[in-house]
Amino acid sequence: LRTHGITKNSEEFKNPAEFAVGEQLTADSSQFTDYPNWYMEMKELGYNYRITDFQCALGTSQLKRADEGVQRRREIAKIYHNAFKEIPEITDRNIEANGRSTAHSSQLTENGHAYHLYVIEVDDRLGLYNYLREQDIYAQIHYIPCHLMPYYRQFGWKEGDMPNAENYYKHCISLPMFPTLTDEQQKFVIQSVTTFYES
Repeated sequence: LRTHGITKNSEEFKNPAEFAVGEQLTADSSQFTDYPNWYMEMKELGYNYRITDFQCALGTSQLKRADEGVQRRREIAKIYHNAFKEIPEITDRNIEANGRSTAHSSQLTENGHAYHLYVIEVDDRLGLYNYLREQDIYAQIHYIPCHLMPYYRQFGWKEGDMPNAENYYKHCISLPMFPTLTDEQQKFVIQSVTTFYES
């Protein structure tokens, strides 16, 4: 699928080797048993999903800093969690295991958790979102329920079909989370969220 649906595996070829070579097909043209090196066949409709050399080089350089980036994300997550755990309007499911909070554990992050996002669930999400934007804090809303996207609605999906996902969507908001987030920037985000719920 990533290479236009093309294969170079001769065991999967459908056309005869004579055709691949470019010879006229005849009743006795079975002398061609090997496919030339250039030959390939498109088996299905595919795409050009191969990344460029530049993207490969960038990815390789980023992988060298991956452990450092994940560690920083975990630090940010722990600070967020400790800051919000006493605010009743905020539900923070980021640092939980098997449905029970590990807030009092010395290990606040699950093994392997990279904290790509830091999502909390809040009352008055729209109000918080707009307030943070006024402070130049660009929170985001992720995870719009897939079944309510127009593509899936055409197949009959409707509101009420997946109430847990729909309820989650009504309350979720992603806070700034990236390895280069400074302590000062994070303190400002926390202060802004706290101020919103104190007012």
